[in-house]
This record gives sequence, C-alpha cells and structure tokens, in this order.
Amino acid sequence: MRAELSSVERNPPAQDAPETDSGLEPASASPPPPESDWDRKEGWPVAIAGSCMFFVYLGLTYSYGIVQLHLAEARLASVSTLSFIGSLGAAIAPLSGMLIARIISLAGYRLTACLGGVLLGLGEFTAGWSTKSLPAMFVTQGFIFGLGSAMTFLPAATVPSLWFKKRRGLATGIVYGGAGVGSAVIALTMESLIKKTGLATALKILGAAAWGIMLPASYFLKAPAGRGRAVSTVQWHLFRSLKFLIMLVMGAIATFPLFVPPFLLPLYITSVGLSSQVAAAILAAWNLASALGRIGMGFGADAFLGPVNSFFVSLTLIGLSTIALWPFANSLGLLIFFAILSGIGSGGFFSLMPVVVCAVFGDGQLANIMSMLATSWTFGYFLGSPIAGYLFDAYGGTEGGLAAYRPAFFYAGSLSLASAGLVMIVRLMMNRKILARV
Repeated sequence: MRAELSSVERNPPAQDAPETDSGLEPASASPPPPESDWDRKEGWPVAIAGSCMFFVYLGLTYSYGIVQLHLAEARLASVSTLSFIGSLGAAIAPLSGMLIARIISLAGYRLTACLGGVLLGLGEFTAGWSTKSLPAMFVTQGFIFGLGSAMTFLPAATVPSLWFKKRRGLATGIVYGGAGVGSAVIALTMESLIKKTGLATALKILGAAAWGIMLPASYFLKAPAGRGRAVSTVQWHLFRSLKFLIMLVMGAIATFPLFVPPFLLPLYITSVGLSSQVAAAILAAWNLASALGRIGMGFGADAFLGPVNSFFVSLTLIGLSTIALWPFANSLGLLIFFAILSGIGSGGFFSLMPVVVCAVFGDGQLANIMSMLATSWTFGYFLGSPIAGYLFDAYGGTEGGLAAYRPAFFYAGSLSLASAGLVMIVRLMMNRKILARV
C-alpha cells in the first residue's frame, strides 16, 4: 500500500480531481488526448518560448531591487514607498487574471502574449524618462509594466503544461527556470549598465531588449489543437471545494514574503558594508538558485516526491532560511548560502503551482483555475514588500543598522511557514481520499 501511495502522489490521476460530494464538477472540459499524443516534440519549442518570456518578465521584476537601490541612493523616496512601484508592477498580473483569461478566450494565447510583450517593454523603456519623478515611475515601471506582465504571465505559465503529462513538472520547471536565469543575467547587466550609462539609459536599453526577446517568443506560444482557448468565467462551484478554498488562502499568504528577498537583499548587503556590485552579484546568485529550484523542484515532482510534497518542501525552505539564517547573515559566505537556499525555495513555488493545480483539480481548465487562484495573490504581491519596507523604516531604516531588518525577516519567514502548513493539509486530504480507495 505504501508503494501505491507513492505512485499516486507522483502521477495523480486526472479523474481524482472531480469531487461530487464537495460540489466540484468535472475539471476537464474535454477528454484528454490519448497517452501517445502527450509529450510530443512540438511541445518543447513552446516550453522554450515560455522560458524566454519569463526570462524577461520575471527577470526584470526580480531585478527591481537594483533599481530601487539606486532610486533610494538618489533620495527619490523612502524604501517603503519605492517598494510600492515594484509591487504594483507585480500585483497587476494576479489582480487581472480573470480579465486576461477573457482576453485569451477572444484573442488566443499567442496574440495575448504578443500584446503583453509590447506593453512590458514600453513600461521599462519609458521608465528611462521617469527616474526623476515618483508619479511617472508609478505609471511606467508600475502600471504599464505590470499590465504587460499580466498579459505575459498567464499564456507563458499555462500553455506549456497543456503539451505534457509525464514530463509536465520538468517542462514547467524549464519555463520558470528562464525567470531565474533572466533575473541573474539582468541583475548583473543592469548594474553594469547603470555604472556605465546611468539608470535612465540602462532602463531604455532593457526595454528595447525586452521587445527583441518577447515579441518573437510570443509567436510560439500556441496550445495543442482543440485546446486553444481559456475558459474565462468564474467557476463558482469551486468555492464549494474545501481544497480549492485552502489553496486560495495558501496562495494569498505565500505571496506576501516572495518578493521580500529580491527587493530588500541589495539594500541589506550594502548595509553590511559590501558594494552595490557585490549586491548585484549576490542577487544574481539568488536568481540562479531560483532557476535551479524551478527546474529541480519540477524534476523532483515528476520523479520522486510528487507535486504537492515538493511544493511543501519549497515553502518550508523559504520560511526556515528567512527566519533562521538571514537575520544572522552578516558575511559574504553566509549571504551567498542564504541566497542559494532562499532562491531554490522561491523558484519552486512558481514552477510547481501549475503542476499542483493539475494534480489537485485536473488539467481541463488549468488557465481558468490558475487565474482564479492567482487573484488571491494580488494583496501579497502589492503589499508584501511594502510591509517589509515599513517594518524596516519603523525600526530605524538605514540608520538602524542590521537590527532594523530583522522584523521584516521574521514577518516574511513566518508567513512562508504558515502557507507550508496549509499545503500539508491539502496533502493529508489527498492521502485520506487515496486510503479510502485502498
């Protein structure tokens, strides 16, 4: 029986998703293609295209800490206020999830992603003219960039998963792994560009580069035949499922701390006495570890632990590293060690979420269920880092030394561990259902 449980967790059957006793209707709008049609070679260009989209989208999002560092040094505004710019850019994607699903249902994944690439590059490019104005930065780096991110996220996050079954975790990990690689490359490139050309010109160059990568990549984001449209209506029956409600709350809690390390880490590193170039390098290490986490956690979900267990490990790693290690990381070695652990955990959250949704609810309405769950991420995306910034300012800010950061660390770590606890509840509910069938 123990072997059977392990097998079911690694490859959860799609027919387990519907739960008539809890009000869930069948998750699949149409029957899945035959087993031989899954994992076709045509799916790998789609996964690579999604990885390129995430290379730019999340690469720029996670590198905002470098922009924030230079804006803070220029005294444009306080750290907590500047955090809202990056948070706004990140929060629009989950907030507009259902709207983007509607756009996909009308225009398709490919055109939606193309429009997203245009807007995202425009936001970054025009931010180059906005570095002296706080309201202008909110409009360009915040709103326009965020709207482009929203139209990019859902197609890139969901389309590759529709092409795979046995290797879905690996394929999704490759897609999200592009974000970690992009974040590392962009963080180092951005700091080098800023040193040579200044912040304004660096943002213009990055905006133009975003167009050069995202527009060609969007062409390849097509769904398998017969699965080219997202369901764009709210599936109210899901709210009668306890597992869906727990996942909804879990996502709302888990996203509050996710952007705290990349936004605060560069400022913390300079407070330790290291240079901004070292800060960019350690942030790059965090992002590279995130890429490894996205791919490694996805592979582990396919081959060893299963998606839900891997998801639990990911959130636990974020929480423990933030509470037990970051507050005491005042040397280069410890900072790199923290960056690696935290990055691996953070990468796993994003790459595993679509896989977990498929494991728990089936894959028939992946984009729609993902958009509903992602809506609960809005508050965490928008308020998570600013709350950490306010805690930092309240306890002394840059004049308060390293102790001023610790309340923000404990706030972020405790929320990650709380979300891990909710994932474990879902895992236990799935175990109980499997045991009932043994």
